[in-house]
Amino acid sequence: MSSPFNQNLYDASVKALTDNGVPEELAEKASQVVASDDPTKSDLGRSDSDQQTINETMNYLNKR
Repeated sequence: MSSPFNQNLYDASVKALTDNGVPEELAEKASQVVASDDPTKSDLGRSDSDQQTINETMNYLNKR
C-alpha cells in the first residue's frame, strides 16, 4: 500500500519550485514525489527514478 498523497504539499511545492526557476514539468514531477513520501520507509519510499527527479530539481535550485 502506498502512502497517502498530500495535495496541499504538492500544490505548495509546485508553486515554490516554479517561483524559483524550476521548469513546470520538472516541478510537477518532483512535487509528486515529495507529496507521496512515506517517512516509515527507507529513503522515504522513493524509487531510483524518484530520487533522480529530486536530484535534477535540486540542480536547478543550486544554480540560483
